[in-house]
This record gives sequence, C-alpha cells and structure tokens, in this order.
Amino acid sequence: MTKFLANWEVETDITLPPDIPFLCYNHSASAYTVFLRNAHEVRHDLTFLTMQVIFDAPSIQDAKAISKKLAKEFVDYLSLVSNLKVRLRALLHLFNWEPGNRADREAFYFTRSQRHDGAPYDALDQSLLDTIALLQSHPTAPRVQRAIKWFASGVASRSPDDQFTFFWLVVELIAQVIKEPASIPDKCPKCRAPLYCPDCEATPLHRPYPKQAIEQLFLKYCAEEPEEFYRRANDARNMLMHGEEVEAIEAALSMPFSDLVDQLGRLAWISILNQFAPTLVGRSVQLMQTNMYVYMNLTGSAHIQVGFIPNFDNPDPSHFPDIKLTIDNSPRPNPTLPTGDRA
Repeated sequence: MTKFLANWEVETDITLPPDIPFLCYNHSASAYTVFLRNAHEVRHDLTFLTMQVIFDAPSIQDAKAISKKLAKEFVDYLSLVSNLKVRLRALLHLFNWEPGNRADREAFYFTRSQRHDGAPYDALDQSLLDTIALLQSHPTAPRVQRAIKWFASGVASRSPDDQFTFFWLVVELIAQVIKEPASIPDKCPKCRAPLYCPDCEATPLHRPYPKQAIEQLFLKYCAEEPEEFYRRANDARNMLMHGEEVEAIEAALSMPFSDLVDQLGRLAWISILNQFAPTLVGRSVQLMQTNMYVYMNLTGSAHIQVGFIPNFDNPDPSHFPDIKLTIDNSPRPNPTLPTGDRA
C-alpha cells in the first residue's frame, strides 16, 4: 500500500474562523487524515473549503475512487454534527504522499468538471406555457401534486441515488392513486402464482397492499418486460434503504445504476402525465421528453511526475506545483433539441 493525498474542493455553509489557518483531523481507526482550510475565493455567493485527505491505496489509479469514498464519509459526518450543508465539489489533485525528501512524485491533476450535455436548450416558448395552463385546468388530487414536486426534485438532483429515491416516491404516490379496488391474492415469491390455503380450500383475497399497488403500476405503464423492470427497481430500492452502495447494486443487478435511474425517471413522468389523460386526449400540447435524467460531467486529467518536496505537517494547496489543465471545447455542431410530443 502507498500513501496518497487527495485535494478536494468542498462546497459548504460552515468555514474556519479567520484566525485559524487550518484544522487537522485523524480518523479514530487511522483510516485517513484530513486537513481543512478556507478557500481563498468565493464564487457566485458560494463558500468553499479545501480538504486534503491522506490515505493508503494500492495505486494512484485506485486512489481516486478510494479518496471519494473516504472524503464523502467525512463530509457526511461534518454535516451531521454541524447541521449545515457540506458536500464534495471537485477533486483537484492526487499526489504520491510517501514520506521522504524525494522531489519527483507521481500525481494526477484534474480539470473542473463540465456538464456533458446540450444544456441550456433554447426551447422555452408559448406552447409549453399553454400546456401548463391545460394541465392546471384539470382537477388534481393532492397526491398527484405531491408527485409532481418529487419528480421535479428528482430531475434537478445531481446524485443518481437521490434521483432514484425521488422518482420512486413518485411511483409510490401514483400507485396509490390508480390502484385497483378489486381484491387480489398474495403471490408465491418464487413462481408468482396465487397462494392457496389447503385447509380452507381457497385463495385468500385482499385489497392491494402498497407494494402490490406499485407492481400494478409497473404492469400498467411499462411497455417492455414490466415484471423484470419492477424486480430490478424494487431490489435496488430495498438495497438503497438498507445502506448498500451504488456499486453493490450495480453488481447485484448486472446493469449500470444510471440506466435504472433513467428508466425509473421515464416511468415516473409517464405515470404523472397519465393522470391528466382526460384533459390531454384530443388536444394539441407541447411536451419535451428526455432520454437521460442522470447528469454526466466531463473531466480531464493528466497523469504526470511533478517535482516538489511536500510539507507533510501542513499540505497547503497554495504550495502545490501550479500546472494549468483545461478541456479544449472545440467547435461542434449544435445538439439536437428535444422534440415536442403531441397527444
């Protein structure tokens, strides 16, 4: 194992007092050491810290993922004890941090991430506002209004697991709105056949439980393999609620978590719109549709050898070698704007 330093930028509502240059924290089990200091700049009314995390990793290639896990753990605890916003913003540097006076050190320098999509889209016009007016003319149940709120939160969230949770809340709410009043049987968890009681010589029936109502929604609004989609989404939901990480969910489901989030986002959108079907049928409306809800960012990195002798007692980023790294945004064709659907 080799010792590395990861230099993170942290967006936060809590900073160090002006008379304290930095703070140092040592993990109770020696898993990592953290240095915190105020950033020298304030951008767009946001405040920042710089956070240097020192830890062990098999290689510098492995160090990026390990540093993110450890840094995220620390800022989550800092948010817990402070009751204030603290979140990772950007990884700026990775250095070999092995003790000694060697002047050449393996390093990664990172650019600030850029959104990897076509936004913003200059597609806001009167037809969209007319569609809003049409939707708002339809009597809306409180659960549907709440579902719209959760859907908007899911679209805006930057974290895929948060997006999944918001979209799942939409599905849960709409499932309660549309659930069939007829009684249904419980099903065998293995073969999915109705359960039968031999003593009563009958199949017990009851109104759909919330979980069964959610499955009904998948069956009603999913065009392709609804049973399989429901199984995967429900398994992911259970794993998230029991503390599993995204990587474990991807391994268990054999699919990228981002794909599952995008599918669930589309289901949530379709589920809400179907509650307005009586108003939309036969009317000219403008609806934009996306093929991706998960945000993708483009980040550049340079794997280099840098010459400097670190200050191990105070790893101040202002003393790191100043190497400028940028992403070349060459001119490219304008992205295709989402098209309007007419119902």
